[in-house]
Amino acid sequence: MTLPPPLPRLFYARSPVDLAPALIGTLLCHTVDGELLAAVIVETEAYLGPADRASHARAGRTRRTAPMFGPPGHAYVYRLYGMHWAFNVVAHSEGEEAGAVLVRAALPIVGTEAQRRRRGRPHDRTERLAAGPARLCQALGIVGEESGRDLTLGPPLWIAAPLAAADPDDPTPEHDPGGHLVRGPRVNVTYAGEPWTVLPYRFGLAGSAALSRPFPVPTPVPAERTAARVDGARRGAVQRAP
Repeated sequence: MTLPPPLPRLFYARSPVDLAPALIGTLLCHTVDGELLAAVIVETEAYLGPADRASHARAGRTRRTAPMFGPPGHAYVYRLYGMHWAFNVVAHSEGEEAGAVLVRAALPIVGTEAQRRRRGRPHDRTERLAAGPARLCQALGIVGEESGRDLTLGPPLWIAAPLAAADPDDPTPEHDPGGHLVRGPRVNVTYAGEPWTVLPYRFGLAGSAALSRPFPVPTPVPAERTAARVDGARRGAVQRAP
């Protein structure tokens, strides 16, 4: 089959909170041992720069987090709980120091049987093969050596526009992933404290059987209160910076 082209860097040059929903419906592609593996992204989480207490960037630039502080459109891959790999896309707009979007879940559509073998789950439903950050990396063969890879260059690892929405005249195609998006708080970030634990920075394709877990029933949070708390947290981070 013809390999879909990678999305350009301009697509990633925006806030993680803006990129995270835009990634829903795009194709995450990886060629491994000459075989194409691809899955439709159905769930993401946005992580901001150093002010975000749930983000790896909160500790500043380190050897591990260096890709987060580099150009948008690169991969950031790290160990999840020291056991499994997790795949992120570096994203930040001009003037932002760092940021990334965690790809939490995807629906395999190309190389499905190979992804099933990589997971070692011959009887699992296709929808569950990449339903979670660790499962996704296992299914698509993404490992730590991919961290820092430029996703705009194409194979072996890249993200492409949805096949039905690809338009050669539109360098940054927006798309309808075929359903409504849902959003809610990020998963397992209680260590960060408020407001970072309650901000709706997790996005998913509503009703998808490939989501890592259900979204909670939303609890209304006044926008002005959330914005004020986030601004206060950011100012505090700047004041604490050396």
